[in-house]
Amino acid sequence: MPRPHNRQVLPIAALAACAAIASLAAVSPSAMAQSATAPSAVASAPAPTGAPCVLIFGQGRNFDPEQPAANRRWDEINGAFNLAAREPLVAAGLPVVNVVLPVSATDLPRNLQGLLAEVQRRGCTRVLETAVFADTAQGLLVARLRVYPVLGLLGPQMTGNQPRIGAIAYTQQKEFALDARVMDRVNPSRLGRGMAEEALGALAPPTARP
Repeated sequence: MPRPHNRQVLPIAALAACAAIASLAAVSPSAMAQSATAPSAVASAPAPTGAPCVLIFGQGRNFDPEQPAANRRWDEINGAFNLAAREPLVAAGLPVVNVVLPVSATDLPRNLQGLLAEVQRRGCTRVLETAVFADTAQGLLVARLRVYPVLGLLGPQMTGNQPRIGAIAYTQQKEFALDARVMDRVNPSRLGRGMAEEALGALAPPTARP
């Protein structure tokens, strides 16, 4: 596992309030080769009629322009974690869309703009944020899931209204010592599946308000 680097991390809701977002990582070399200026949907399950989808959003946080190999490794870790998180949701019958960015996508306002555009295009009413990152200040490797409601998509719509990300509705976090041996043993795919399975209760489809 590469030498960790850390940059400021804020919840989606807080970043949305100031037109910015910080999240998770890329899925594959082909996904990493795509433009880093807006989220890209890389995998999705067909949405049953009338069933709103869950957008699983990820981006690596430990970007270091002087460490390309480390950046690629963080992308691989977060991509595996993000894609594995979809498996329990699909098994439970939830329509899902995976959106992942490489660690090098550091234009936060544009990231948020792209995320909201994808949410609106797909009709997703929940965002599941996935993250594996190094918290060097605490000496921890952190794996985290957060669920956010998407507001403004259900119920009566006013002309010109745009969807927005609500406050955090659910958080699940696992921490490990920031140690090279521990980090090499951590399996991001297994973590993603297990943690997403535990989060299923927080991902029940919302109902429209009258």
